[in-house]
Amino acid sequence: MGHASDFGMGLALARPERKVIVWKGDGGLLMSLGSLVTMAQYGPANMVVLLLENRTYEMVGGQPLPPSVDFVGLAHAAEIEGGGRDGSGRIERWETLHDGDRRLPDVLTEPGPHFIVIPVHNSEPLPPVSHSDHAQRVVNLRAALGVPE
Repeated sequence: MGHASDFGMGLALARPERKVIVWKGDGGLLMSLGSLVTMAQYGPANMVVLLLENRTYEMVGGQPLPPSVDFVGLAHAAEIEGGGRDGSGRIERWETLHDGDRRLPDVLTEPGPHFIVIPVHNSEPLPPVSHSDHAQRVVNLRAALGVPE
C-alpha cells in the first residue's frame, strides 16, 4: 500500500532498457510522499507513474482525501519536472481520455521520468474493507510462498 512507485523505481533503475509503468492510487501516494523526491533525485528516464486520482483512501475504508491536496503541485515541489538524469522529467494532468490518447505515444517514447495525474471517479460505492484477520492472512501468504512455519 503506497509503495508501487518505489518498487517501480527499483525495476526502472535495474532494467534501464525497459519502460516501467506504475499505476498508483492517490491515497497511497499521500502515505509515501518521499517517493516523489526520490523519483526526482534518481530520475529514471524509463519510468512512468500514472496516478489515479479518485480523492479517496480506498484501502483503509474509503475516507475522502483532504480537498486541498494538489498532486501536480506536490510533484513540482519535489522537482520531478526536469529532474531526470538528463533534465527530462515531466509532470502532466490528463483531464480526459482524449488527453491520454493524444499524449501516451509520446510518453512511451520520450525520456522521463513521467508523473501523470489522471482524475477518475468510482462508478459504484466502494466495498467495505475488512482488516479483521491479519494473522490468517500471514499464514496464507507464507503457505502460498512455500515458507515453512
